[in-house]
Amino acid sequence: MGKDLFTTEIFAQFDPEFLSSAEENLRYELLSNPKDNKKLEQLATLLYHKRDYDGAINLYLKIIDNDETARKYAFLGYLYFEKDDYQNAISYFEKSLDIDPKNAFVYFLLGNSYSRIGRVIDAVTNYDLAIFLNFDIYKAHVDFAQKYEQMGLFQRALKEYIIAYEIDPRNKEIKNKIESLKSQLR
Repeated sequence: MGKDLFTTEIFAQFDPEFLSSAEENLRYELLSNPKDNKKLEQLATLLYHKRDYDGAINLYLKIIDNDETARKYAFLGYLYFEKDDYQNAISYFEKSLDIDPKNAFVYFLLGNSYSRIGRVIDAVTNYDLAIFLNFDIYKAHVDFAQKYEQMGLFQRALKEYIIAYEIDPRNKEIKNKIESLKSQLR
C-alpha cells in the first residue's frame, strides 16, 4: 500500500506518554495563535491516536472551514468511519474524491463504509475503482487488522483478519491469527 501522509497518519503508532506530552505542548502553542491550522491539524492527529475521535472531528471541521483539501476531507471521513458513523464517513470520502479522484485508499475506505451499511453494489464499485488504481485490498485489510490489534481493539482486528482470509485463504499465518484472536475473545 502506498504510504502517503494520510495513510501514515492512520497507521502510525505512538507511545501514550509522547501523545500526552505532544498534546500539552501543542495546546500551549495554540494559546498564542489559536487559528494556526498546521498546529490544529497536528493536534487533531494526536487526538485521533488517543482515540478522542470527537475532539479530532471538531478540530478538523474548523480546519476545513479555512482550508479544504482532499486529504483533510479523507481524514475527516476516516474519523467518522472509526466512530461507525458511516453516513458522515461516506459524505467526506466523496468530497475528498471530488477533489482527488485518483486516491485508491479513499475508494477502499468508501467501499468499506458502503459495505458496513449494506450497500454492497456501491461497495464493490468502489473496491473495483481502488483495484483499478493498483490498490492492494488484501494488504489493506491486514494492515488495518494489525493496527487494531496494536490498539487493543481485538474484535475489529478479528473482523479485518477474517476479511483478508476470505480474500486469500492460502495464508496460514492469517488463519492462525484468526484462531488466536477468537480464543482470546472467548
